[in-house]
Amino acid sequence: MNQLTSTFRLLTAAAAMTTMLTGVALAQEISIRIATVNSPTSESWKGVMATAERVTERTDGRVKFEGFPSGQLGTTTDSIEQASQGLPVMTFTSASFLSSFGVPELSIVEGPFIVSSTEEAETLAFSDLMQGYYDRLAEMAGIRVVAINWFDGPRHMIGTAGYSSPEDLKGVRMRVPPVETWLKTFEPLGVVATTVEAAEVYSALSQGVVSAAESPLTGLRASKWPEVAKEITLTGHFNLFTGWVMSEAAFQQISEQDRAILLEEFRKGGQNLTQVSADLEAEIRSEFESQGVTFHEADLDAYRKATASFYTSFPNWPDGLYDKVRAAATGN
Repeated sequence: MNQLTSTFRLLTAAAAMTTMLTGVALAQEISIRIATVNSPTSESWKGVMATAERVTERTDGRVKFEGFPSGQLGTTTDSIEQASQGLPVMTFTSASFLSSFGVPELSIVEGPFIVSSTEEAETLAFSDLMQGYYDRLAEMAGIRVVAINWFDGPRHMIGTAGYSSPEDLKGVRMRVPPVETWLKTFEPLGVVATTVEAAEVYSALSQGVVSAAESPLTGLRASKWPEVAKEITLTGHFNLFTGWVMSEAAFQQISEQDRAILLEEFRKGGQNLTQVSADLEAEIRSEFESQGVTFHEADLDAYRKATASFYTSFPNWPDGLYDKVRAAATGN
């Protein structure tokens, strides 16, 4: 091999290496579209925008975001389907919604009274058990869970009367979303489950189409339902595991270091939302009471017993799942 040939091959190898490294660098840069049906005034939206800003800053601009609130990119289902097809889309959803994408076990974490506190919920969300489900979701549906600990507070019942006992709900026309976990929770309570879109609940309550609904206190304030229904029962029946998911293909496009930053900051964003929601509860209760709203305590033991059938109503759950989830939530 003469010197000219040797030099040429070295230059060629160097050029190839430069091209490869440049390609890697480019592959690590991404612009993610954040989509949600929630409004720009919602706490979850304000929280995700602050989180996105921190991620972009910590990754020196390699991971950027564009925001699309209020359903600008379609429904939650639309956004998840876009993500599963490999598009760089991130959307706000819940564990029970994700369970329909090949991981039915995820629906159990939104069962009635499955956790007793947000601390247990946080522990469960990042447990090894749940991580296994997240990995399976990524493999089967191309959807990566970024963080699903964006808790906006326990959900309570609002209506034209107090429902301190489960028997008080028999025959009550209650707005219940057409989601399996909701339906199988409220059916044993004897309610007349009525499907009403979230944006139409205010008018449904005011016109008597339904006489009850349920939501966290922060959601009740945002929706203004207490203007037309003055009785709130503190059941705390659900603490929804909501948060952010994205395309697994887009997630893998990000470098390992930047993925770690993304996951860390979105977990922190969820913890921030949880704290904000908790801090607002006392303020919201005082505000509602000044507007003539009456709060009722619930017989929680009676509600737990009345909804216990939820945990035997899913034939596609493996045996012992409830005990595994409870162990993961308590760190055992």
